[in-house]
Amino acid sequence: SGPTQILAAVYGPAAPRLSGREVKDRAVVSVVFKHGSKSQGGSSSAKGNGNGNNNTGAPPAYGATERELEAFIAESLVQCIDVKRYPRTVIEIVIQVIKADGSVVGTAINAAVLALLDASIHMTSLPIACTCLVGRGIENNKDIRLDPTAVEEGDEDFSTIVIVTNASKERSVIASINFGSYGLSSFLSAIEGSFRASKTMVAFFRLAV
Repeated sequence: SGPTQILAAVYGPAAPRLSGREVKDRAVVSVVFKHGSKSQGGSSSAKGNGNGNNNTGAPPAYGATERELEAFIAESLVQCIDVKRYPRTVIEIVIQVIKADGSVVGTAINAAVLALLDASIHMTSLPIACTCLVGRGIENNKDIRLDPTAVEEGDEDFSTIVIVTNASKERSVIASINFGSYGLSSFLSAIEGSFRASKTMVAFFRLAV
């Protein structure tokens, strides 16, 4: 939901172009994260939506570099792909941000998962990403907002947490990345909110794939 628009495409599994990237007993998962309007062309396997109204001139997300986001997304996805089924290959996931207006990283992960499913890549589990805003102050630690817009993410009273849960296993967290400070109770509340939101996302995935 919302105006954030992301395209995700999966290429492979295919033989790596460089022999040094080949691993004999599993596939290598590579993520390319592109932000901006310069490279909107190309094929795509899935499209994800988030919330907000910024244009593509915004930074990728919360001050993180594209390389940092690529590493986080790849680490989140590789835990859910049956990489041993595809030895000596590379699975490349290209993510293109068309329009950024909040919840960019979470939307990017969900779009990548849809692209993997559409490409018939065998998955060991189903990752679902959720973007949460949590209050920085003690008085705000119970104020959790899900799927925030760019304006909401820019509020200095809140920090952003992207939580990737495992929809195939009850109450399981795969990975998380945070931008800003918060207390333990805020983090636990964000996880609980992510578990609830993942059920809605699973229902959407079933309709989309």
